[in-house]
Amino acid sequence: MNRPQLVHYINDSRDPGVVLSEATVRELEQLVDALYRNLDTPEPEFGAQVWYELASEELQRRMDRKFPDAYGAA
Repeated sequence: MNRPQLVHYINDSRDPGVVLSEATVRELEQLVDALYRNLDTPEPEFGAQVWYELASEELQRRMDRKFPDAYGAA
């Protein structure tokens, strides 16, 4: 995901929860990666930290639902 695509997500007029809930797992993975890389720049986009946290949480929730025993298996 390039910077203009990332800015498109961050500046979406809809609530981030709505945007993230509509994204596929692949889109969430790409978004989290792009946000992480953006936060590692000298001037990250305004709001990138919040979006990173929300997108990471949404991705984790989906992975937990997909693999419910992944963390408790011995």
